[in-house]
Order: sequence, then C-alpha cells, then structure tokens
Amino acid sequence: MCGITGIFNYQTGQEVNTTLLSGMCGSITHRGPDEEGFFSDQETGIALGHKRLSIIDIKTGKQPMANVDETIWIVFNGEIYNFPELKKELQGKGYNFRTTSDTEVIIYMYEEYGEEGFARLNGIFAFAIYDKRKRCVILARDHFGVKPLYYTFANGSLLFGSEMKAILQAPFVKKELDYDAFNSFLTFRYNPSPQTLFKGLKKLQPGHNLQVTTKGNVKLKSFWDYVPKTNNHISENETVEEYQRLFSNAVYRQMISDVPVGLLLSGGVDSAVIGYLMQENTSEKIKSFTIGFLGKGDFNELDVARITAKRIGSEHYDLTITQKEYLDFFYKSFWYTEEPIAESAIPALYYVSKLASQHLKVVLGGQGADEPLAGYPRYIGAHYICKYASVLQKLPLNTISSLLPRNERLKRAAYANRFSNELQRFLGTYTIFTPLQKEYLVLPEVKKRLHNVDEALVESFYSQTSMLDDSLSKILFIDTRMSLSDNLLLFNDKMTMANSLEMRVPFLDIEFVKFIESLPSKLKLNGLSRKYIHKKAVEKWLPKEIIYRKKRGFSTPMDEWLQKDFAKTAKKSFLTKKILRAENILT
Repeated sequence: MCGITGIFNYQTGQEVNTTLLSGMCGSITHRGPDEEGFFSDQETGIALGHKRLSIIDIKTGKQPMANVDETIWIVFNGEIYNFPELKKELQGKGYNFRTTSDTEVIIYMYEEYGEEGFARLNGIFAFAIYDKRKRCVILARDHFGVKPLYYTFANGSLLFGSEMKAILQAPFVKKELDYDAFNSFLTFRYNPSPQTLFKGLKKLQPGHNLQVTTKGNVKLKSFWDYVPKTNNHISENETVEEYQRLFSNAVYRQMISDVPVGLLLSGGVDSAVIGYLMQENTSEKIKSFTIGFLGKGDFNELDVARITAKRIGSEHYDLTITQKEYLDFFYKSFWYTEEPIAESAIPALYYVSKLASQHLKVVLGGQGADEPLAGYPRYIGAHYICKYASVLQKLPLNTISSLLPRNERLKRAAYANRFSNELQRFLGTYTIFTPLQKEYLVLPEVKKRLHNVDEALVESFYSQTSMLDDSLSKILFIDTRMSLSDNLLLFNDKMTMANSLEMRVPFLDIEFVKFIESLPSKLKLNGLSRKYIHKKAVEKWLPKEIIYRKKRGFSTPMDEWLQKDFAKTAKKSFLTKKILRAENILT
C-alpha cells in the first residue's frame, strides 16, 4: 500500500519540474513512509513518484517499476489478491519475472492484454502506467473505488495523485469552487466521482481508466463491462453453500502478505466472521482492534467486541477516547479527508487505525457488506416505497413527517414518495437537502451558478441495472458503486493511510460481489430481516448471539453530545464569520 503521484507535460513536452514532483511526494509521506522512488523521461515530459508502505516483496518490490526493456513503467497503490494465479498464466506465455511482487504482474498483464487486462485484477488498486512505445500515460482505479485517484489538467499538463494535496502542491493549479459539485454535495452529503469541490480536479471513477497521449488525445472509459442479472433459479441452500465457499476464498486471498495481517473489530457480525475465518487460516493468533467511548449507550461496543475477540481467539487491543480527544482530531481530520464527508465515525476510525498501526501494517475490515446485502434500515423504506408507490402516494406522509421533526428517515421517505419515476425516486431517497431547501440555504448570487447534475450522476449507474428484477436490487447495485466508493471507502482509505495502515475489504472481493448481485432481493431483505442470506450463511461459523446482535459499526455518541454541551461548540464553530466566508472553503 502506497501513495502515487506524477506529472505528464503532454502538450508542451517540457522537462518536468522535479522539485515540484518531490514536493508532491512529500505531501503524502504518511501513505508510504518506508521508501521513496522516482522515474522521469524528460524527453517525453513524464515523471512518476512513489511513497512505499512495504507489504509484499519487501526486498525487490521497489517502485517505480519497469518491464525488462524499460518501455513500460508503473507506480501502483494497492494489492492484487489473485496475482499468483495471473503470474502462472503469464509465465505460461513466456514472461520471466524478476520479483515476487504483484506490481510486476500488472505490468505484464498490461503488456499482454492492454487495458482490457485491468478487469481481471481482483484487488484494490490505483495506478499509473507510462507506455513509452505509445507515448501515453494510463491511470486506473479498482472496480469499487477502494483506492482513490485524483487528477487534473492544467497548463498543458496532467497531474495526478493518491490525494488532492499532492496535486495542489502545483502553484498553477487553481483553487476554485466547483458550483455544480457544491450543489451535489448538498444533495448527497459527499461528492460522487468524478466530482470534487475543486473545479477541474477530478476523482477517477471506479472501474475506469484514463489514457492521455502526447498528441493531446484524452480517453476515459470503463474497463469493466459487467452487467448483473438476477438468478431466480438458485435455492436458499445452494446460495448458502456458494456464499460460504466464495467468502472463505475472499478472506483467504486477502490475507496474502509478507507482514502480519490484523483485524478492525467492531461489535457486529461482519468483522466477527472475517476474524473467525482469518484465525482458521493461520496458526498464529491474529491481532484485533476496537475503539470505544465513555458511557454505556449503543455507541460503546468495547464489551461486545471483547466477547467476540474471545470467541474467535484473537489477541485483542482496544482504546477508549474522550469527547475532547474526538473533537481535537475532528478539526484536524479535514486535512486528511480533503473532501467534506458528513460521517461522525471518521475520528473513531482514525484512532482505531492509530492503535492498530502500532502493531502492524495491514488490517482487514467489514466495510462493504451493507450495500450489496441490504444491511441498512433505509433499504426497508426504499423497498416498500418502490413496491407500494401507488398506495403510499395517497397517504399524507409529509404531514406525518412534520409531526416528527427529528425523524430524518421519514422525511426522506416522504420526499422520495412524491415521484412516480423510478430513477427520480432513487434520487429522492438519497437527497439530504431538497431543491426547495436549497432555495433557502444558499445566497441568491450562488444559486444562479448552481446547475443540477445529480440525476445524471445516479443515471450513469442506473443504466446498468436493466437485467435486475426489482427496485431494491437496483438501488443496492448503485449504492455499492456510488455512496460506498465515494463516501465510506474514501474516508476509510484516508483515515487508515493517515496512520500508514493498509485496510482490506473482503466483502468487496470481485467474485463474491458478482455472486451476491445475482441473487433475488428476497435473499437479502427478507421481510424486515436485513442481510438475510449473510446471517444464514455465517451460522456455520458463529453463534447466533453474535450474528443477530444489534448492528453498531464504529458508532459514536454524537447524538447524545449534540443534545448537551457539544451543541454550544457546534454553533460557535458554524456561525463564526470566518467559517461562513466563501474563500475559507478553499484555503
């Protein structure tokens, strides 16, 4: 796991400013403190930078890395879990390997199959390839966007990096607010790819690659032509057996490492089953890590995590943080997240990652289970709103929601229920601030500059769901590629890498997700039972008191704090003149 960055003067062909590249690399040292490497071809105007966190092939896996004749160079952030199988295939085609790293496999997959080979990489990745023969640079981001990759075009150059701060080291990259992205942020509370709040600074979409040539040709395309189709012929027993096989394989694959692998353990079933399977695949005790807060509310999962740790047999570590510690990092967290993400769990994840990083470099986590498997309460509402839309539209949901001012889920359900069009109804379920609320929220001069692109962002995924049987299956597909990628996975990457810690997510194994997305929705949401087939399948490994325990995740006592003294701190912070000045957003 690493940090990557680079500059390609594709229009001018001028030599790269190596001092700038060094500064770009230096800004993301936290992503890879073990080694630093550079490559440049000044004749073409290309330079690549790499900060390494050594996990696989510690001795010979240094980057940037090239093929034998040095016509293909790569900087790579991530892990390819199926690289041993791909390596055997490539050796059969005559390729000779000089390292034991997964990085070299990517080089030869590209050399053999071109950009079409990226789809076969089962892993988490963001990389840049310089092809000297074709005089081009290719950026690629993994199927579900576990690893971020940013880029911009400025002054005839392509600049890219694992984090925005690397790109913003360049003095000629302007810091201007993207008003369309600002409008989308108010809708979703995060910015879906390719948006960021900086005008012209983009996130590469998950499952896409961008090719830029010295002739000025720019081509952005998806490398994954997968379209899910519902399989209505599979039985529940067959599903359970296949689920168990695929998920066991996923955990086994993701334990590949030349250094120890640990576990971020919450109080729920998802991380618990990962821990159980991890322990089954090693003779050593795995290390597990949990964060908690003072008090005994639903937010404090220390006790239940300790019970789970004892059950799976892990060597367990936990930490309790105070409100002051939470707030101290809350203010600093924006430097790491870079994009505003309205998630109260961000400081908690930072502290548990910091704890884990004191013991190892790699952890597995339970992120990615809820979106494809219908794990959130909102999916119940979304399912029944879509299924009984014609009946519900006759009910006075707006009136009912006005009587319950703190029930945000009901308010959003009432808003989504207005629409008869399925795509618009989906957008309604995502909407935090409605168009009418935005009218009151933003200044008139700002409103004139806002253009609504929200429906187009959702439609780009909705258009791929035509072979799915029902609305629930469709919205799960969209969430797995939009809110998961650019909200939860984004801050997961930023908080763990802030502590030089790699986080892997077995629930997003490619083969496993494809199987889950082929299942009828009744096997995911069965009545009011969420993640139905997941819980059935893991009964083989865990006791029911863990499986059916109330879901918590890395929860925080934010609601309790906001009803007490923290409310004064929040009001003081948000209502100061300094924070309300537009230019402060960009400094």
